[in-house]
Amino acid sequence: MASQKSPINNTSLELELEAIRRFRCLVPFLDPECQVFRQLNGCSTVLCLDFTACPQDLKMNQKEWQEVSELLLYSSHYLSLANSLMFKVGKRIISEISFT
Repeated sequence: MASQKSPINNTSLELELEAIRRFRCLVPFLDPECQVFRQLNGCSTVLCLDFTACPQDLKMNQKEWQEVSELLLYSSHYLSLANSLMFKVGKRIISEISFT
């Protein structure tokens, strides 16, 4: 098992955190309270957006939701974070979208 202080682990984590920071810059409308993290889902990685601290952000009409979801997905793909998004409130999955 690799050491927690291994340069590879630190570099990988730092790159991921920087990519998530850039993702937030591309989508400034995303509430800062929304947690953004990557998670394994089967054989692929998805970008999770957890709205536990800001569930009011999920209350929008269908057209707005579709536009926001597409922008989030394209931004994630552009930064090579993931090709799929998972919208959550805590452990409950609200929606998933991906490139087809």
